[in-house]
Amino acid sequence: MNRFLIILLIFCSITADAQTVVATVQEALALARRNNPEIVNARQNRQVQIQQVSATRANLLPQARFFTNFDYNYALPVQLVPAEFLPGGKPGEFRTLQFGLPYVLAAGAEVTVPIVNRPARADLGITDQNLKITDSQNLVLQDEISTQTARVYHATLLTGSAITLTKRNLSAADTLTQIARERLNKGLIEPLEYNRIRSVQLTTADVLYQNELAYIRNLNQLKLILGLPPTDSLVLSENLATRRVGSPVPATDLLTAERPQITLQQARIDLAQLQLNRERLQRWPTLSAYGRYTEQAQRNQINFLNTAQPWYQIGVAGLQFNWYLYTGGLRNSNLTRAKLQIKAAEIALAYERNKQQTDNEDIRNTYNQAVRSLDLNRQNYELSSENVQIALIKYRSGLFAYDQYLNVFNEALTAQNRYLNNLSNVFINQTILQIRNGQ
Repeated sequence: MNRFLIILLIFCSITADAQTVVATVQEALALARRNNPEIVNARQNRQVQIQQVSATRANLLPQARFFTNFDYNYALPVQLVPAEFLPGGKPGEFRTLQFGLPYVLAAGAEVTVPIVNRPARADLGITDQNLKITDSQNLVLQDEISTQTARVYHATLLTGSAITLTKRNLSAADTLTQIARERLNKGLIEPLEYNRIRSVQLTTADVLYQNELAYIRNLNQLKLILGLPPTDSLVLSENLATRRVGSPVPATDLLTAERPQITLQQARIDLAQLQLNRERLQRWPTLSAYGRYTEQAQRNQINFLNTAQPWYQIGVAGLQFNWYLYTGGLRNSNLTRAKLQIKAAEIALAYERNKQQTDNEDIRNTYNQAVRSLDLNRQNYELSSENVQIALIKYRSGLFAYDQYLNVFNEALTAQNRYLNNLSNVFINQTILQIRNGQ
């Protein structure tokens, strides 16, 4: 029996879903940067780009190949020659001479060494710059995922806190409904008042179900961002109310870290400049050395394995010089296109700088406003919670009418929602500011 229990426990531990506990938003950000599928795929794409650098560098290295050809000359060239030059020929007559044999087998090796190729060397700089752009794109993606993680993480905590408050409200509504039912049975209130109280209870229960649904959705979205399987358990152990709130950020306190979006646009300008320089280098000639050795056999029949018949050797070495004098306007078109790409990249960079400056200013202003309002909202929330308790006691003792209690209850709901939303805004924007400062 003990063995059976041990085996069962081992089986359950193997098949049980994994559980991930996240204590702070910084842990969530670290987990997202490590496991997010988009970021993981971006790292893989960078490895592909590294291979492109090696492929470009190969164009400047010696190339060697082995080749073999088998030809069947089904129609051999024929030349008419004066017959008087051949044995038995008469002046004025012509005879046909056939050149070559129908079956030819050749095998050889060839080596090519580039000597001067400035465009190919420029390609090395372009591939290196493309790798820098890939790195910048990965940083942009990481920044976007981090911002998304901060928002969804705090949205999950917000809905979790909303569930706690809604359960408290539902408990108060249940108590109120019980009191109203007893009064209804005693004939102290009309059915209309009881129905209104019951309606508030049902509405509060429905709000609880909606908050629970929103919490599950936010939690599943956070799992997706963190790269966790949907079946895994994710536990957020942090409580927003106990986290330390920072102070407002002055307008003179600028963000020190340059945004990766700006770095990406600057890298694209540098790439366009390299491409322009490469197009200009197309005017330069290229020079390469080559060597080729071939052994060839010609037969009337396919009997190349017959060692009694000879093979012929052909060897050649030389230099190849290429200089394109006219390309049909292609070179000028490429130069114009490269210049236009530089202008477009410069415009995009200027726009991105203004966009990021505006966005940073908006994040800072939103954070400062939320910090200034948080203490007021907290005090209002605490006062409204006390008022609900006082109003419930007065209603139970008959000193308050239901409408008076309902007004106090609605004011408490408004204060709760405002406090939770303000608390979430503080920490969302505080985390985004920390991300953008490289903290």
